[in-house]
Formats: sequence, structure tokens, C-alpha cells
Amino acid sequence: MAPLCARLRGELAARHEGVVNVLLAEKNFETAEGLVLTDEMRLAVAGQAALLQLHEGAEYYPGLASIILYPESFTVRHERWGDDGLVHEEPDDLSGESWAQGTVVLAWSDVRHEARKRDGYNVVLHEFAHQLDDRTGEANGTPLLRDAASLGAWHAAFEEAFGAHRRLLRRDRHLLFDKNAAESPAEFFATAVELFFEFPAELAETYPAVFACLAGWLELDPRKPHMERGGAS
Repeated sequence: MAPLCARLRGELAARHEGVVNVLLAEKNFETAEGLVLTDEMRLAVAGQAALLQLHEGAEYYPGLASIILYPESFTVRHERWGDDGLVHEEPDDLSGESWAQGTVVLAWSDVRHEARKRDGYNVVLHEFAHQLDDRTGEANGTPLLRDAASLGAWHAAFEEAFGAHRRLLRRDRHLLFDKNAAESPAEFFATAVELFFEFPAELAETYPAVFACLAGWLELDPRKPHMERGGAS
């Protein structure tokens, strides 16, 4: 089990185990390019994905049907507008991708690395955050929230932080978020979820309102050695 999961205790650990069992039973795990599926792979993915579903009322990724594992990074072709005004297909080498149709694609090499080490990057948390973002019908960096007050606080916190990050990026300043987070509010949100678990103290110091929103939404505070139930304080 990943170090992040090993930090759970008591009621949280029991709830996490229950969510993991649901994901293993209900989601279809597949492999590509000759990779042989093992219980280690399934548990590594489900264990980390379950961290985002420990709050009351979680529905365990109802729109997700399949998880596909590649041995290493995989290549996809995306359409982009060129300077000539035409649409061009360009290849991208990816370690993960989330499809709104209910599929998460992951590179096992990255999942295995992240299951053993905390370094601020976690492809499972990132792509499963996109799945939760998509549940609103639009990938805009705002998942389903409990009430209007939570929605207002979320928009204010994330819009301000996203703008601040993009300004810092233009000035070539030291950044907590990477440059990919500046692509869109959806990418900023998914990266924020990674940092919430990987570097929670740094996120709380740099963008306290973002940390507070995530802590309230996930009902977790990962800043202490044993992850605790509850929002930010």
C-alpha cells in the first residue's frame, strides 16, 4: 500500500479499506501492450484513488467503468490549432489520462514509483480528480459540492490562486504548482489535489484558501503524520 494510505488510522483506515474493496469489485481493470495485470497493480491504483472518496456521501466514481494500465508512458494524438489557423494532430507522451466517457488510463511505471515515494507528483490522484471534476458535466476545476456557500468559496479561492500561479509563471518565479497547472482551471484543480496529499503544509502556506476548500470537500487534513478526519483549521 502507498505511504499515503499507510498514514490512515482507526475509522479512516477502516473506511478506506471499504472503499478500496468497492473499487476492486466494481471497476474493470485492464492492461495494454502485453502488461500482465497483478493484484499489486489493482491495489496500488484503488488504494490511492480511494483517498478521494472517504468523505460522507461519496459515490465511489459512479461514472468510471474501466482503468487501463500501460507498462510505461503512452502516446496519444491531440488536435491543436496551429499558427497557420489550421488544426494539426500532435503526439503527446503521457503518464495518465482521464476520459469523460468513464475511463482512466495510467502508466504502471509511474503508479509504482508514486506508490513508494512522495515527491509532489501523483498520477493516480491527478487523473481520478479529473473523473470527479467531470461529474458536473463540465471539466472546469469544480467538482460536485455540498451547497452554494461551498461553491462560492471554492470559486473565489481557485480563481484567485489560478490567476496568481499564471502570473508567477510568466515572471519565472519559484512555483509550487508546475507549468501544466496553468493550462486550465481543470488542470490546476487536479494538480491541487496532488499537492494536497503530497505537500499539504506547503499548499496550506502558499494557497490557504485552496487548502481549506479541499480539506472541507474531502473531509481530511493530511498535514499531520497520521492523516485526520476534518477540514482545515
